[in-house]
Amino acid sequence: MKPGLDPSPTLFAITLTVVLAIIIHFPLHTSQETQPYDTCGQLVRCGNIEFQYPFWGLNRPDYCSHPGFKLNCQSNVTKLVLESVNYRVLDIDSSTRTITLARNDLWSGICPQYIHETRYDPTLFDRDNYGQEMVSLYYECDDNASIPLAANYRFSCNVNQTQSDGYFYRTSLIDPNIAASMVQCNNNITIPFDRSLANITSESDLRSALRAGFKLQWMANNDDCDWCVRSYGRCGSNSSSPELFACYESGVGK
Repeated sequence: MKPGLDPSPTLFAITLTVVLAIIIHFPLHTSQETQPYDTCGQLVRCGNIEFQYPFWGLNRPDYCSHPGFKLNCQSNVTKLVLESVNYRVLDIDSSTRTITLARNDLWSGICPQYIHETRYDPTLFDRDNYGQEMVSLYYECDDNASIPLAANYRFSCNVNQTQSDGYFYRTSLIDPNIAASMVQCNNNITIPFDRSLANITSESDLRSALRAGFKLQWMANNDDCDWCVRSYGRCGSNSSSPELFACYESGVGK
Protein backbone atom coordinates (compact mmCIF):
# COMPACT_ATOMS: atom_id res chain seq x y z
CA MET A 1 0.00 0.00 0.00
CA LYS A 2 1.31 3.40 -0.96
CA PRO A 3 1.82 5.81 1.90
CA GLY A 4 -0.59 8.81 1.96
CA LEU A 5 0.65 11.97 0.36
CA ASP A 6 0.78 15.04 2.60
CA PRO A 7 -0.30 18.22 0.86
CA SER A 8 2.54 20.59 0.31
CA PRO A 9 2.52 23.82 2.38
CA THR A 10 2.14 25.84 -0.80
CA LEU A 11 -0.95 23.93 -1.98
CA PHE A 12 -2.51 24.13 1.48
CA ALA A 13 -1.97 27.88 1.63
CA ILE A 14 -3.54 28.41 -1.80
CA THR A 15 -6.56 26.25 -0.92
CA LEU A 16 -7.09 28.02 2.41
CA THR A 17 -6.91 31.43 0.72
CA VAL A 18 -9.55 30.47 -1.86
CA VAL A 19 -11.89 28.99 0.78
CA LEU A 20 -11.59 32.04 3.03
CA ALA A 21 -12.19 34.36 0.08
CA ILE A 22 -15.42 32.52 -0.76
CA ILE A 23 -16.62 32.46 2.86
CA ILE A 24 -15.85 36.12 3.44
CA HIS A 25 -16.99 37.47 0.07
CA PHE A 26 -20.56 36.24 -0.09
CA PRO A 27 -21.76 37.09 3.44
CA LEU A 28 -20.43 40.63 3.02
CA HIS A 29 -22.22 41.01 -0.30
CA THR A 30 -25.50 39.77 1.18
CA SER A 31 -25.12 41.91 4.31
CA GLN A 32 -24.57 45.04 2.23
CA GLU A 33 -27.67 44.33 0.15
CA THR A 34 -29.97 43.62 3.12
CA GLN A 35 -28.66 46.44 5.30
CA PRO A 36 -31.20 49.11 4.16
CA TYR A 37 -34.08 46.65 4.69
CA ASP A 38 -32.89 45.74 8.18
CA THR A 39 -31.92 49.26 9.19
CA CYS A 40 -35.12 50.91 7.94
CA GLY A 41 -37.22 48.41 9.87
CA GLN A 42 -35.88 49.60 13.21
CA LEU A 43 -37.77 52.08 15.36
CA VAL A 44 -35.87 54.95 16.92
CA ARG A 45 -36.78 56.42 20.30
CA CYS A 46 -36.16 59.82 21.86
CA GLY A 47 -37.74 60.21 25.28
CA ASN A 48 -41.29 58.89 24.92
CA ILE A 49 -41.43 59.47 21.13
CA GLU A 50 -40.88 56.50 18.82
CA PHE A 51 -40.52 57.08 15.09
CA GLN A 52 -39.92 55.43 11.73
CA TYR A 53 -40.56 56.50 8.09
CA PRO A 54 -40.74 59.29 6.97
CA PHE A 55 -38.62 60.55 9.88
CA TRP A 56 -34.90 60.20 10.37
CA GLY A 57 -32.22 61.39 12.74
CA LEU A 58 -30.26 60.05 15.70
CA ASN A 59 -28.94 56.71 14.42
CA ARG A 60 -31.62 56.37 11.73
CA PRO A 61 -30.05 57.18 8.31
CA ASP A 62 -31.58 59.58 5.80
CA TYR A 63 -32.20 56.84 3.20
CA CYS A 64 -34.84 55.43 5.58
CA SER A 65 -36.79 58.68 5.38
CA HIS A 66 -38.28 61.39 3.25
CA PRO A 67 -36.33 64.68 2.91
CA GLY A 68 -37.54 67.39 5.25
CA PHE A 69 -38.44 65.14 8.17
CA LYS A 70 -35.24 65.19 10.21
CA LEU A 71 -35.77 64.92 13.99
CA ASN A 72 -33.32 65.97 16.68
CA CYS A 73 -33.14 64.64 20.21
CA GLN A 74 -32.09 67.11 22.91
CA SER A 75 -32.27 66.03 26.57
CA ASN A 76 -34.85 63.37 25.60
CA VAL A 77 -37.01 65.98 23.86
CA THR A 78 -37.76 65.31 20.19
CA LYS A 79 -37.63 68.40 17.98
CA LEU A 80 -38.42 69.20 14.36
CA VAL A 81 -37.42 72.36 12.49
CA LEU A 82 -39.92 73.72 9.96
CA GLU A 83 -39.24 76.92 8.03
CA SER A 84 -36.57 77.98 10.58
CA VAL A 85 -38.93 77.50 13.54
CA ASN A 86 -38.11 74.88 16.17
CA TYR A 87 -40.99 72.66 17.32
CA ARG A 88 -41.32 70.11 20.09
CA VAL A 89 -42.73 66.79 18.93
CA LEU A 90 -45.44 65.76 21.39
CA ASP A 91 -46.74 62.72 19.54
CA ILE A 92 -46.35 60.74 16.31
CA ASP A 93 -49.20 58.53 15.11
CA SER A 94 -48.17 56.47 12.10
CA SER A 95 -51.65 54.95 11.71
CA THR A 96 -53.14 58.38 10.89
CA ARG A 97 -49.84 59.91 9.65
CA THR A 98 -50.15 62.76 12.13
CA ILE A 99 -47.57 64.55 14.20
CA THR A 100 -48.45 66.79 17.16
CA LEU A 101 -46.21 69.84 17.49
CA ALA A 102 -45.79 72.73 19.91
CA ARG A 103 -43.65 75.76 19.22
CA ASN A 104 -40.51 75.50 21.30
CA ASP A 105 -40.06 79.28 21.50
CA LEU A 106 -43.50 79.56 23.14
CA TRP A 107 -43.19 76.53 25.40
CA SER A 108 -42.13 78.38 28.54
CA GLY A 109 -43.82 81.70 27.82
CA ILE A 110 -45.61 83.71 25.17
CA CYS A 111 -42.82 86.23 24.58
CA PRO A 112 -40.36 84.78 22.05
CA GLN A 113 -36.92 86.26 21.56
CA TYR A 114 -37.56 86.55 17.81
CA ILE A 115 -40.88 86.84 16.03
CA HIS A 116 -41.41 84.04 13.51
CA GLU A 117 -44.67 83.16 11.78
CA THR A 118 -45.91 79.56 11.99
CA ARG A 119 -45.22 78.14 8.52
CA TYR A 120 -44.76 74.70 7.05
CA ASP A 121 -44.24 73.26 3.59
CA PRO A 122 -47.68 72.50 2.06
CA THR A 123 -46.08 69.76 -0.06
CA LEU A 124 -45.10 67.92 3.12
CA PHE A 125 -48.13 68.59 5.31
CA ASP A 126 -51.84 68.72 4.55
CA ARG A 127 -53.38 72.12 5.24
CA ASP A 128 -56.69 70.53 6.30
CA ASN A 129 -55.67 69.76 9.86
CA TYR A 130 -58.71 68.36 11.63
CA GLY A 131 -60.61 71.65 11.81
CA GLN A 132 -58.19 73.25 14.24
CA GLU A 133 -58.60 76.84 15.33
CA MET A 134 -56.04 79.61 15.04
CA VAL A 135 -55.01 82.13 17.66
CA SER A 136 -53.36 85.43 16.74
CA LEU A 137 -50.71 87.01 18.96
CA TYR A 138 -49.85 90.70 18.51
CA TYR A 139 -46.59 92.20 19.78
CA GLU A 140 -45.07 95.66 20.26
CA CYS A 141 -48.39 97.42 20.35
CA ASP A 142 -48.62 101.18 20.88
CA ASP A 143 -49.16 101.91 24.58
CA ASN A 144 -51.69 104.56 23.63
CA ALA A 145 -53.52 102.34 21.18
CA SER A 146 -57.26 102.08 21.53
CA ILE A 147 -57.82 98.35 21.08
CA PRO A 148 -61.37 97.08 21.72
CA LEU A 149 -60.32 93.96 23.66
CA ALA A 150 -60.86 93.16 27.32
CA ALA A 151 -57.89 93.49 29.65
CA ASN A 152 -57.60 89.71 30.03
CA TYR A 153 -56.54 89.50 26.36
CA ARG A 154 -53.58 91.79 27.01
CA PHE A 155 -50.12 90.71 28.13
CA SER A 156 -46.77 92.41 28.61
CA CYS A 157 -43.66 91.41 26.68
CA ASN A 158 -40.04 92.39 26.29
CA VAL A 159 -39.43 92.12 22.54
CA ASN A 160 -36.29 93.49 20.91
CA GLN A 161 -35.23 94.80 24.34
CA THR A 162 -38.34 96.93 24.58
CA GLN A 163 -41.15 96.40 27.07
CA SER A 164 -44.55 96.76 25.44
CA ASP A 165 -48.10 95.46 25.45
CA GLY A 166 -49.28 92.51 23.43
CA TYR A 167 -52.68 91.01 22.68
CA PHE A 168 -54.06 87.62 21.70
CA TYR A 169 -57.40 86.64 20.21
CA ARG A 170 -58.96 83.75 18.35
CA THR A 171 -58.34 84.54 14.70
CA SER A 172 -61.83 83.54 13.59
CA LEU A 173 -63.38 86.10 15.99
CA ILE A 174 -61.36 89.10 14.82
CA ASP A 175 -63.83 91.52 13.27
CA PRO A 176 -62.96 94.53 11.07
CA ASN A 177 -62.96 96.86 14.07
CA ILE A 178 -60.38 94.77 15.93
CA ALA A 179 -58.33 94.21 12.79
CA ALA A 180 -58.18 97.95 12.14
CA SER A 181 -56.92 98.67 15.66
CA MET A 182 -54.26 95.94 15.51
CA VAL A 183 -52.33 97.84 12.83
CA GLN A 184 -50.91 99.76 15.80
CA CYS A 185 -48.94 96.61 16.72
CA ASN A 186 -45.60 96.06 14.99
CA ASN A 187 -45.63 92.25 14.81
CA ASN A 188 -48.09 89.41 14.89
CA ILE A 189 -48.12 85.63 14.45
CA THR A 190 -50.87 83.03 14.14
CA ILE A 191 -50.65 79.57 15.68
CA PRO A 192 -52.95 76.56 15.26
CA PHE A 193 -54.41 74.97 18.37
CA ASP A 194 -56.78 72.12 19.21
CA ARG A 195 -60.44 73.09 18.72
CA SER A 196 -61.34 71.36 21.99
CA LEU A 197 -59.46 74.21 23.71
CA ALA A 198 -61.22 76.92 21.70
CA ASN A 199 -62.42 78.85 24.76
CA ILE A 200 -59.25 80.88 25.21
CA THR A 201 -60.17 83.85 27.37
CA SER A 202 -57.09 84.29 29.55
CA GLU A 203 -53.31 84.17 29.34
CA SER A 204 -53.43 80.91 31.30
CA ASP A 205 -55.79 79.40 28.68
CA LEU A 206 -53.45 80.55 25.93
CA ARG A 207 -50.39 78.98 27.57
CA SER A 208 -52.25 75.68 28.00
CA ALA A 209 -53.38 75.69 24.36
CA LEU A 210 -49.87 76.39 23.07
CA ARG A 211 -48.37 73.58 25.18
CA ALA A 212 -51.07 71.15 24.02
CA GLY A 213 -49.85 71.68 20.48
CA PHE A 214 -51.50 71.15 17.10
CA LYS A 215 -51.66 68.30 14.62
CA LEU A 216 -50.26 68.11 11.10
CA GLN A 217 -50.83 65.23 8.71
CA TRP A 218 -47.75 64.41 6.67
CA MET A 219 -47.64 63.64 2.96
CA ALA A 220 -44.59 61.56 2.10
CA ASN A 221 -45.30 59.34 -0.89
CA ASN A 222 -48.16 57.88 1.13
CA ASP A 223 -49.57 55.66 -1.64
CA ASP A 224 -46.13 54.34 -2.60
CA CYS A 225 -45.33 53.60 1.03
CA ASP A 226 -48.65 51.77 1.50
CA TRP A 227 -47.86 49.59 -1.51
CA CYS A 228 -44.35 48.97 -0.20
CA VAL A 229 -45.59 47.89 3.24
CA ARG A 230 -48.20 45.58 1.69
CA SER A 231 -45.34 44.00 -0.27
CA TYR A 232 -43.46 43.41 3.01
CA GLY A 233 -40.94 46.10 2.16
CA ARG A 234 -39.55 49.06 4.07
CA CYS A 235 -40.18 52.65 2.97
CA GLY A 236 -37.25 54.96 2.31
CA SER A 237 -35.62 57.15 -0.31
CA ASN A 238 -33.08 56.72 -3.05
CA SER A 239 -29.61 57.20 -1.57
CA SER A 240 -28.33 59.04 -4.65
CA SER A 241 -31.57 60.99 -5.34
CA PRO A 242 -33.25 61.57 -1.94
CA GLU A 243 -36.31 63.16 -3.54
CA LEU A 244 -37.19 59.78 -5.09
CA PHE A 245 -39.06 57.12 -3.12
CA ALA A 246 -37.43 53.74 -2.54
CA CYS A 247 -38.95 50.49 -1.31
CA TYR A 248 -36.38 48.26 0.36
CA GLU A 249 -37.12 44.58 0.25
CA SER A 250 -35.12 41.82 1.88
CA GLY A 251 -31.93 41.79 -0.18
CA VAL A 252 -33.10 44.32 -2.79
CA GLY A 253 -33.85 48.06 -2.85
CA LYS A 254 -36.46 49.08 -5.45
